[in-house]
Amino acid sequence: MLFNSFQYWIFFVIVAVLFYSVPFRIGKLVLLLASYVFYMWWDPRFIVLILTSTVVDYFLGIWLEATSGPRKKLLLAVSLVVNLGFLGFFKYYDFFAGSLAALLHIPKSSVVLQVVLPVGISFYTFASLSYTFDVYWGKMKAVRNPIDYAFFIAFFPHLIAGPIIRARQFISQIWSWRTPAAIVVQSGIILVLSGLLKKMVFADRFAVVSDSYFNDPMAHPGWLAAWSGCLAFFMQVFFDFSGYTDIARGCAKLLGFEFPLNFARPFLARNPPDLWQRWHITLSTWVRDYVFMPFSRGKKGRLMLYRNMFVVMVLVGLWHGANWTFVAWGTYHGLLLIGYRLFDRATVGTAIDRVMKQRWFVPFSIGAMFAAFVLSAAFFRPKTLQTSGHVLSALLGFQHMTGEFLLTTGTIVLIFISLFLAVAQERSQFIDRLVLQPARVQIPAYVLAFLVLELFPATGPVPFVYFQF
Repeated sequence: MLFNSFQYWIFFVIVAVLFYSVPFRIGKLVLLLASYVFYMWWDPRFIVLILTSTVVDYFLGIWLEATSGPRKKLLLAVSLVVNLGFLGFFKYYDFFAGSLAALLHIPKSSVVLQVVLPVGISFYTFASLSYTFDVYWGKMKAVRNPIDYAFFIAFFPHLIAGPIIRARQFISQIWSWRTPAAIVVQSGIILVLSGLLKKMVFADRFAVVSDSYFNDPMAHPGWLAAWSGCLAFFMQVFFDFSGYTDIARGCAKLLGFEFPLNFARPFLARNPPDLWQRWHITLSTWVRDYVFMPFSRGKKGRLMLYRNMFVVMVLVGLWHGANWTFVAWGTYHGLLLIGYRLFDRATVGTAIDRVMKQRWFVPFSIGAMFAAFVLSAAFFRPKTLQTSGHVLSALLGFQHMTGEFLLTTGTIVLIFISLFLAVAQERSQFIDRLVLQPARVQIPAYVLAFLVLELFPATGPVPFVYFQF
């Protein structure tokens, strides 16, 4: 069931009515069962994976809290082996097996199993691991109620494509749940409408342009075609994924739960570190807290810092998909982070540093970061490194031709509208403040949102980009 389908909203209304019709101790069981139905809608076979991960980490959490020393490390290792084992096999086996076969010059068919990737496995695996790590480090108590823990893992709004939630953030909400106030319900409705607008009005329009380019980049040579295709893809991914998380957060609010913010107007990022504080926030903070910080603990020196930053970004790239293009994408962003830090350190106190801190220079910083991020689409979207090389050569002007401009007037207008809304939200938080406005303001806003959705019909529900991760 896709968030942008009538099928999902019929499901959601039925679940919400059942949930609010019974006491919460029964209602959370209703939500848990509904979450399993939601997950099995794609492929019932893979419910075994999420159930196994849930049962294993539930008991491991209790044992971790009661033990110490080498046995405690062994229990954590079991959690890592089970969770990363599932993730590694289903997501990466064919990739590494195929790469090894190519290296050894043996037929891929002899080792590749054509493993089907379960939807959402990257997201619920990270959620589960956050629990065992936090119990291991003593940052939270083990959950004794199996329904509560299973509900945390499987809660359907975040199950397929995030945001990545943590046990410390969510379990306490289960224990202290209250019927949401009217203002929270209104905020949830606004988030849902915002997400649907982002997906159906913005993302799906940009998808037409990006698909026309990336389905056959060779047919669209030249730097102008490459930049317009990559820009369209970047805009598609942002509105698609942030639209999904807005809908997920809105649905959670309507059921009385709060999900963390996942995007904070990344269009306005001024440098690489700022970008990763605005883009896919729950992933970047998860990697920071559970990968980067543990590996950096007790290790001093800038060389060690840069090495860890680079390795972490390569892993972030590989998390996105089992393909060498994603490794290249992570490598690119790792080098970008290191390069910026080296430049920033070298220019401290210089005339360049003073210029870059001037207010008038901010648009140039934003523009440079925006262009650097758009360029990374050359690694993210293509299926092969060869295609990535072709797109990159076009972006850098090595093809010595202009090419055609692929963006239509409508998509250009959408870019300016999105930039205007991003700046307005950054300065005045006008969307967040809509919930505080009287009915005479809110109702026309809702009507306008539905009208816009009606004026941009799709041929059918278009899957969200991050469903494949």
